[in-house]
Amino acid sequence: MYDPGRPKSCGCATKRTRFTPGVNGGTLSLLKGSEELSAVVEAFNRRGTTEPGLDVEGEALLQLRKACRILDGIRALRDIDRHHTLVVEGSFAALERTAQFYVIDRGLVESDEMQSHEDAFEYGAQAGVFSQPTKDELIELWKNHRNETYYQQERATAEQAAAMLEYAECMHDHVPRLAGRAHDCIC
Repeated sequence: MYDPGRPKSCGCATKRTRFTPGVNGGTLSLLKGSEELSAVVEAFNRRGTTEPGLDVEGEALLQLRKACRILDGIRALRDIDRHHTLVVEGSFAALERTAQFYVIDRGLVESDEMQSHEDAFEYGAQAGVFSQPTKDELIELWKNHRNETYYQQERATAEQAAAMLEYAECMHDHVPRLAGRAHDCIC
């Protein structure tokens, strides 16, 4: 029976390891082998039900559709006005997927050649999706603000979330048209 006042057990209990600064850095380690974690591993190891719109052929189209689905999800989060961090994070992800779509679609790069967030922006600038100054600004925005709200002590605001989503939607509207593939967008 679910009790909202009591945390659900997920097998993430900690146990003390050798708490010696020279051994394991004096850290605590998570227990392995929980049923819940095993279920997650099993789910990733078998083919399940694909998200609507993502059962497509071609890496470029898959990246475009992932951007569409991400935007759809973060619009829903924005509409309930409580998940600013996720809207900011999702907006960055949608920007990356949209840039990836274009450079893969144009045959300028294979998806496995893009190994970092910066790569998506760098290849996007090389392909003409946006200018070098825009690429530089996006990378700075990623490094300075996205990382602060995600990893550090800053908190995303409604205004930041709205601005990021608006920019991601603008780019996502522009890039498929630039590629002559607006008809492939499912937004």
